[in-house]
Amino acid sequence: MPFSEEPRSYDETAKRTGAEYFKFTPEYRTVGRILNPQARTVWKHFIQQANNGRGFSAVCPNTGPGMNVCPVEASTADLPKDDPERRASYAKRKFLVNILDRTPYTECNSCHGQTPGKVNAGSRNKQCVNCGADLKGHDFKPLNRVKILEQGPRLFNEQLNAIEAMQQEELGKDITEYDITFTTQGVGRDRTITALPQDPKPLEDDAFIDPETGEEQQLWDLDLLSEPATIEEITLMLQGATVEQINKVKGVI
Repeated sequence: MPFSEEPRSYDETAKRTGAEYFKFTPEYRTVGRILNPQARTVWKHFIQQANNGRGFSAVCPNTGPGMNVCPVEASTADLPKDDPERRASYAKRKFLVNILDRTPYTECNSCHGQTPGKVNAGSRNKQCVNCGADLKGHDFKPLNRVKILEQGPRLFNEQLNAIEAMQQEELGKDITEYDITFTTQGVGRDRTITALPQDPKPLEDDAFIDPETGEEQQLWDLDLLSEPATIEEITLMLQGATVEQINKVKGVI
């Protein structure tokens, strides 16, 4: 079974979690080490009305063939199947996986903030993404923060599956045994992400130690992150509910 293929299935539970997500930006390259040998498949709606019009994603509650309890998809169920509005209401396929964010970071001498450093178009030197100060001479080290990588088939099926197959065939290495560099161009619908594997090598002994707490970081629970939203949550989102209001319904304080 390819890395990002998994039968669609969900388990109902009242538990929730607030994961930190791996970021893609055209300002700098990001680097990550995938931590799960198998990605989790979810089907999500992006509800533009939610969060006071800023939008919010939700896992579709239609968890089986023929189900039509989701308010988003039910609202267009009477339209022809090829109607653009109905097609736009369908949930989009996404994949979830734990990833160790290995993007090189440093502490800016000017603002003392942690920064990955973006390339200055004029000098080609790296500059702080927070204050714009020049980072020449700074030492960069991997961030080493456990996050969630969530993207669609263009990244997972077309690129990560190909990388996994190539590295297995040529080197006998699993996708969890090497860092991957992601280069992003464009934004929105024009955004493209290119993935390139680095040479396989073991992680540092302290790669999972949180520098702030000194404790070992744990992986995010993919079961919890793939739970379907409730009808109440979806309805509130369609009414423009804020993140705080949605979390209150979820039981997240």
